[in-house]
Amino acid sequence: MIAYAGNRQNQNVINFHSYLNLLESDRYRFEVRRCQSFKCVLYSPVTSKTYRIEQYQDMIRLTGAYQGHVPSLINVQHVYWTKSRGCLRTDVTFDNGQKCSAYSKLAFKD
Repeated sequence: MIAYAGNRQNQNVINFHSYLNLLESDRYRFEVRRCQSFKCVLYSPVTSKTYRIEQYQDMIRLTGAYQGHVPSLINVQHVYWTKSRGCLRTDVTFDNGQKCSAYSKLAFKD
């Protein structure tokens, strides 16, 4: 497992799944309020707060209404979000050219 996690491509996949775990977490139960290709506005009925998820420099970050952010995924060259099949689709290209995609079943409250 240590050898697997040490590989850069494998580490990107592990980090991508950690990002998905946060996005789909019961801790927040995010709903998508607005989705653009470069950022999404999310609402958490658990915390009663609005959040943004967006690319900032070489990372995907989660921000609240005030200062500060949480880096959710690093080594990102490009990210693209879309609404597809009633899900939030995330397409990420990492700085080494590796690509990952996933569908997250989140409620859309457009």
